[in-house]
Amino acid sequence: MAIGRRTDIPEDVRLSFMRSLYGHRTTLWFGLIAHLVGCGVIFLKTRDVAYLWFCVGFCVVTSGRLFDMSRFDRARTEAMTHEQLNHWEGRYLIGASFVCLLLGLVCFYSTYVARDSFAELTSLAVLMGSVASIVGRNYPSAAAVLLMSISAIVPVLLGFFLGGTRFQMVAGLLLVPYFLTNIQMANGLRRFLFEAIMGKHSLSIVAGRFDAALNNMPQGLIMFDGDKKISVINDRAIEMLRIAEGTRIQGRSIETVLRYCSLQGVFPHNDFRNVSARMDEILSGLRKRDIFQFANNRYVECIGNQREDGGPVLILDDVTQRVEAEAQIQHMARYDSLTGLPNRSYFDTMVRSLKAQNPKVPYSGLIVIDINHFKHVNDTLGHHAGDELLRLFAVRLGELDSKCFVVSRFGGDEFVVYVAKLDHHDDIEAIVLHILDTVTGIYKLEAAQILVHVNMGVAICEAGKCNVSDMHIRADLALYEAKSNEHKKWAIFEEAMDVKYRNRQRLKGELRKAITDCALTVVYQPIVSAHSLRVVACEALSRWEHPELGAISPAEYIPLAEEMGIISEITRFMLRQACLDCAQWGGEVGVSVNLSAIDLANTNITLMIADALSNAKLPPHLLEVEVTESAIINDGYNTALVLQSLKNEGINIALDDFGTGYSSLSYLNSLPLTKVKVDRSFVRNIVEDRRSLMLLRGVTHLSHELGLGVTVEGVETEEQLALVRIAAGADLIQGYLMGKPMPVASVRDYIGRPIISSSGSVLPHHSST
Repeated sequence: MAIGRRTDIPEDVRLSFMRSLYGHRTTLWFGLIAHLVGCGVIFLKTRDVAYLWFCVGFCVVTSGRLFDMSRFDRARTEAMTHEQLNHWEGRYLIGASFVCLLLGLVCFYSTYVARDSFAELTSLAVLMGSVASIVGRNYPSAAAVLLMSISAIVPVLLGFFLGGTRFQMVAGLLLVPYFLTNIQMANGLRRFLFEAIMGKHSLSIVAGRFDAALNNMPQGLIMFDGDKKISVINDRAIEMLRIAEGTRIQGRSIETVLRYCSLQGVFPHNDFRNVSARMDEILSGLRKRDIFQFANNRYVECIGNQREDGGPVLILDDVTQRVEAEAQIQHMARYDSLTGLPNRSYFDTMVRSLKAQNPKVPYSGLIVIDINHFKHVNDTLGHHAGDELLRLFAVRLGELDSKCFVVSRFGGDEFVVYVAKLDHHDDIEAIVLHILDTVTGIYKLEAAQILVHVNMGVAICEAGKCNVSDMHIRADLALYEAKSNEHKKWAIFEEAMDVKYRNRQRLKGELRKAITDCALTVVYQPIVSAHSLRVVACEALSRWEHPELGAISPAEYIPLAEEMGIISEITRFMLRQACLDCAQWGGEVGVSVNLSAIDLANTNITLMIADALSNAKLPPHLLEVEVTESAIINDGYNTALVLQSLKNEGINIALDDFGTGYSSLSYLNSLPLTKVKVDRSFVRNIVEDRRSLMLLRGVTHLSHELGLGVTVEGVETEEQLALVRIAAGADLIQGYLMGKPMPVASVRDYIGRPIISSSGSVLPHHSST
């Protein structure tokens, strides 16, 4: 492909080549005269009219070429694209090739048709003279040189081969190297000129680009000569140093420039000596780089490079964003992003620093603070409200004196306060009460007002032997002790707590072993009809008889199982055993099994229940599962799906401990329930307090209106029983008066017979109306 057709060549370079092709029109006239004279002389010698037609052809083609060149002159060549240049080059090729083709045809006619030696010699002489102009005039276009050479030589060779002798054929073949040499000469000339033009073009481009790059680079650049005088400075450096336009900088020393900058307020006047000394160290190579803070809160990094053949080079880079980002990253690495308090790792650093400032203090303390019912805030008001509460809580804690306290958020709703100065153990009480008074109370959020209470665990140790990690463990144990006692807001660590904790950990291991060894048993508490006082169902309850510690309360090991994540194993055992036992009761008595929040979150719970029913061949309607509000609130939507699936199979669903949560009434409408179990707290005072009785009656009536059965728990006296049956209108009753939890063998004694009262008589049958 022709060099002129390569789009990687700058358009202005191609345009200069194209102008060379379309210029120098004098050669066209000389060529036309030579062609006309040659053909005219041959005509005079041979009287062959064909040569006159050849003259006409030359005149027509030349006229067309001249007309095309005039059009090129009128074209807007300054804005030509590669596509337009290709178009004009193509037009030129057509005209030039026609001229050469006519020359070749004249030689062909003279050799093959006229067969006149004079005509042959004259036409070949005109052709050879014209070939020289192919190189001289058309070298800018490789395509033009090649196409014109082919157009000229092919007819000549054809004439020699068709009409000549063997010697003429050989002479014709000798023309080929001549034409090839001309083509190579044109290529060499074109390449040489092209390289020269491109070199000059590239040099101007490089110079322009260097100037553009120098003045558009984001960094300032100052180059010094051997005497450390400024020789080059770009626009960015002038802008950063606030040098006024037109100020002569070249030839000045850096000290002069810095003094000028000081007067312009680039940096404080009283900082001039410091900046000048640091800058001199950079230019002298004593320091590689330094960061200077300017008066407008900008940070500029100066980097010095030494040149072997000249003075130093100084690069000025505005690193304000980087410095601020590094400060932000450092802050994020040290402080909690939500509350702005020191995080766990930086807390240790701050504690060590505060300890170093108070080396003679006898004691120090650590307080762990936990916000009560914080999860409920997230669940009911959303995590946004929870975050807002944490921020406001941190603000109140942040009011503590930083010289005596280090406050941190360790995660979630756990806050930690390190107390640096304690003269006596008893001093901690006043501090704890002060913190309680500071953080407890009403918090006004965007969504609601929240009354916040906290629990705190405290650990105290000698300041010199203080280990934050150990103190945190002890404070956590004290916090657990405080949370386990509803009347206690805070507790100080005692060794007994550690023993209790170790026993608890031991109990976890033994509970896991008891589940694996099937050491748990099932007992049943009767649920009786309020109408007939006969047993219609039993609630299955697990029991654990420890080989050393005796009976362990479910209130103690069930939370352990939930904490360990093995509660579903207990549930699986309870379901299988309860269904097997219920299947032996002749279909007269159903069984109720409790499900925990973990069970409801387990996607296999429906399969677990189906397996238990299938294994015992128990009809689904004899099984009832009980769920508490605490199990529902974690994920109400998925819980509703699981319960609906169970209800569709014919299994009864009871809401246990109704009335003890935050929003139980909403669950009566949103969940697929069949029964409500009213908590014992509704029954406790119904004999003495008419309002309690009215409340119980209202709950029962509301449940009946929604088509739900009602079981009342916690009935322990005959007076309570009478009121529950007559005034409250309950459907089922459960409580110690009806029977305590009993082994499965004892349940048969209750089936089909009325419940016996504590006095030994049959409890009287009362109408529920």
